[in-house]
Amino acid sequence: MPNDQVISLVPERRGRFHGQRPPLAALLSDTKIIPAIRDPKSLDRALAAHGSLIYVLCCDPENIGDMVQRIRAAGKFAIVNIDLMSGYARDRFAVRLLADLGVDGVISTHTDTFKYAQSLGLYVVQRSFLLDSAAMNHVCNQLRGSSVDALELLPAIAVPRFAAVAKEIAPSVPLCGGGLVTTMAEAVDILERGCHAVSTSDPGLWVP
Repeated sequence: MPNDQVISLVPERRGRFHGQRPPLAALLSDTKIIPAIRDPKSLDRALAAHGSLIYVLCCDPENIGDMVQRIRAAGKFAIVNIDLMSGYARDRFAVRLLADLGVDGVISTHTDTFKYAQSLGLYVVQRSFLLDSAAMNHVCNQLRGSSVDALELLPAIAVPRFAAVAKEIAPSVPLCGGGLVTTMAEAVDILERGCHAVSTSDPGLWVP
C-alpha cells in the first residue's frame, strides 16, 4: 500500500481529549481504523495503535476492570460490546457496572440497552447486520428518529451500498464498518466510499 494511503488514516496526533467529552464523531475521525479486541492478550498492541478508540469484544468479571483501566490510562476511550460479555446478563445492571468501571460507551444490537446506556451518559454504537434488502429496510426504520452516537454495519464491505441512504435519513449519525476486511487497501476503499471508520480484530491492520 502506498505510504500516503496509510498517512491519510492518521490525523495529527493528539492525546486523550480534554475537558468536556467530545462527540463520538470526533473520536471516529481520529481513529479511522479501530482496534477491536477479541483476545485480552492483544490489548498491548491495541494500546500502541493510533487513535482514541478501542473496541472491547471480549471481557468477563475477572478482566474487564483491568482492561478499562489500562485503556483509559493510555488516554483512549473504551467501547465495550455488551452483547459479547461473558458472565453478565445483558441488562441495566450490567450497563451500570460498565459505567461504574469507567467504560466510555457500549456497542449493542438491542434498543433497551441503548436507552439505559444513554441515560448514564455513555456513548452508544448500534450494531446492525446488512444481510439482504429486508435487513437494509429494517436498519432504515431504526435510523429514523434514532439518537445513537454511531451505527456500525456488518459486514463492512456492505457499508458503501448503504452510505447514501443513511446520509439522507440520518446525516448526523456516523457510519462504521466491521467484519470481512482483510487488507488495508480494502479498509481505505470502504472509508473513501462513505464510511467514517472501520473496526477490525486483525492486529496486522491496526495503524501504529
